[in-house]
Amino acid sequence: MDPLSSLLSQKKSAQAKAPAAQSSQPAKHAATTSSLFDGPLGLTQKPLDVSEFIGQREAEPYASSNNQGKPYPTEATNPASSPLSRQAPRPVAPVQASMSHASMQQEKTAPSTAPTFDDILPGEKVVEQVKSCHLLVQNPFCEVAGRLLITPYRLRFVTPKGSLRKELEWMRAVKLFDVPLGLVETAKDERSTSQAGLPELKVTLQTKDLRTLVFLLGSEADIRTIHEAINAFSTPGNPSMLFAFKYLDALRRLEPAAKDLDCGWAVYDPQQEYARMGIETELIPNAQCPWKVSELNRQYGLCASYPSELVLPKKMTDQALRAVAGFRKRGRLPAMSWCGGPQLGYASLWRCSQTTEGLMGQKCPEDQAIVNAIRLGSGQHNRDLLVIDLRPRMSAWANKAGGGGFEAYPNCKVVFGGIDNIHCVREAWRSMTAAVNKVVEGEVGSWLKDVANSSWYDYIGAIMGSMLKIIKEILDFKSNVMVHCSDGWDRTAQATSLVMLCLDPHYRTQTGFLKLVQKEWCSFGHRFRTRCALGEPASQEYSPVIIQWLECVYQLQQQFPQAFEFSSAVLLRLTQEVYTNLHGTFLTDNEQERSSKVAAHTLSLWTTLLRPEEAATWRNPVYVAHDAPIVPSISQANYTVWEAYWFRFHVRGSEGRMDEAVTPTGSGAARRATEPDPFAPTFDFSAPPKHVPVAPAPVEDASAMPVAAPAPCTEKTPSSLFSPEELVTPKQPVQSLFADDDDDEDIFAKPKS
Repeated sequence: MDPLSSLLSQKKSAQAKAPAAQSSQPAKHAATTSSLFDGPLGLTQKPLDVSEFIGQREAEPYASSNNQGKPYPTEATNPASSPLSRQAPRPVAPVQASMSHASMQQEKTAPSTAPTFDDILPGEKVVEQVKSCHLLVQNPFCEVAGRLLITPYRLRFVTPKGSLRKELEWMRAVKLFDVPLGLVETAKDERSTSQAGLPELKVTLQTKDLRTLVFLLGSEADIRTIHEAINAFSTPGNPSMLFAFKYLDALRRLEPAAKDLDCGWAVYDPQQEYARMGIETELIPNAQCPWKVSELNRQYGLCASYPSELVLPKKMTDQALRAVAGFRKRGRLPAMSWCGGPQLGYASLWRCSQTTEGLMGQKCPEDQAIVNAIRLGSGQHNRDLLVIDLRPRMSAWANKAGGGGFEAYPNCKVVFGGIDNIHCVREAWRSMTAAVNKVVEGEVGSWLKDVANSSWYDYIGAIMGSMLKIIKEILDFKSNVMVHCSDGWDRTAQATSLVMLCLDPHYRTQTGFLKLVQKEWCSFGHRFRTRCALGEPASQEYSPVIIQWLECVYQLQQQFPQAFEFSSAVLLRLTQEVYTNLHGTFLTDNEQERSSKVAAHTLSLWTTLLRPEEAATWRNPVYVAHDAPIVPSISQANYTVWEAYWFRFHVRGSEGRMDEAVTPTGSGAARRATEPDPFAPTFDFSAPPKHVPVAPAPVEDASAMPVAAPAPCTEKTPSSLFSPEELVTPKQPVQSLFADDDDDEDIFAKPKS
């Protein structure tokens, strides 16, 4: 018997031995707070111990503290929901499982009697199951019988072969029943009484990818099983207990000679990437470049949430840079994200956090010096430095009252981006989820109204608007731009990475796009663990910021379908992979944590995506390589709802009505490439490479376009509602409703030349 099954057997045998004690002392149990559920079950047991199954090491990652500097909880808690009858839990027989690969069977385990499934992963096995339950479906309203299989990686609902109704087959096709445990946001219990007077026990799973699954269970033990699995494998409070660590161990045992398991962590090399931009590095000196790669943060002593290698102005001394870091919030001093090289006079893009001047206007001469050095670096001495403060103006002033600030310096032009914070993003995403759930085929509904009320595309428009300001400043004036929000790891990452996608064709390739995510998001400290609630329950800091950015990239792809080597399939893949806990790429909040505690023990997602068979699934078949930058339209009229994401687990998405398919051969980009929209921004591939925006092609005169002749009217058919006489066009013109001398001004009329 494997260690986990042994633990389960001992725990549940102990529960079964004392039913009388639990029923005879209801008051005592009612007053007891469970360490696992904090009330709903009234138990005083420890959560599921999976340390032996996961395989803890001597140097346990994350064993000391969480991202707030507090000790990691050893017992997860759930809020109390409703009182529960003090009925003794039903004993559940321990489950023994074996792995699907032959080499994994060499482990000293008992013969397997547990169920399995086709696509089970190395290191994954069924550790528990709910043998009888029902999934409640709203449209059509029905119950689907089946059982729940639980592994350390996922929760899978399995139905008997041939029992699923035909109109529900789409659910199996889109893998609605397959839920990685990292995707579970909430699990709520509901206890009620049916019309027949029988108790009903329900568990509702709300996921981070728009799914809502309601299970009708048969006993309290089944509820306990689901909650224990979520607490043990999804939110253990210690990321080293997640399945990603076990997964790599299993892969190494399967392929001990494999050399490509660690290659994904080396996809992004800062020295090579900055050298490609023309910046001076240790190996490639460049006296003309005003920037250099600095090792001042090599041990993360300057800024713990920044990468170890930063590009900084050559003129700044180390002492001055330390003073700047002390003046910027969380030490995130201005650091370079991208440089245009000698072609653009080394015009560059910089990112940082807000200042800490406060209402009293505390000054830092070193901070003013580095801002001025950035302004003068591209040689534009007579132009002010454009500083994009991505926050709304009122929010920036509110932060200033709380000790923050912005650059009210000479020769600086501060422009506010008007992008709302993570809390607004979270509520907008939930509103969009509610709008999707309200869509019912065959009904008019209120989709457009609900989408508008969510403000989701208003926030995307604000991001795109800030992006365009930066692009034009760099391309048109060859000037540097500095970008920040409050902390510089959410909205700042969105803006800088979008600008780099538009300006640098390298980031529009498959490998380049993964480098961009690793550089601007992972290395520069986007808090994936906190924002995506990885390994810990979702807090007020949870927000789908990365999902919002991925849809911005999708909007760029729709406007320039031939400019990207990668298809939207990889964007859809990333929307799920950031939450699944299968790879180590997104498990931490910064590079320091990732390199010291995760990289050596987990597989990088880039390793998987760059394998030839995987890369082929997200390669754009209509891609045309070109060096010119792209300048998108920011008008919401050019936005397209990302149906492949929003309706991924909806019947609408299963009927071929998605804006693009997951596979590149059926992508919407390919269709739009063959049927171009005359009103979409134009990407001129015939023009020579240059660092200026490509002018849009003129719209063809509609009057000169050929018009198909109408089909002649024939005799009335039985299915026609009108006679041929009624369908004949009137010979007399319709009288105008307005006189020729109408004085009302037509605001839509073009001015007379």
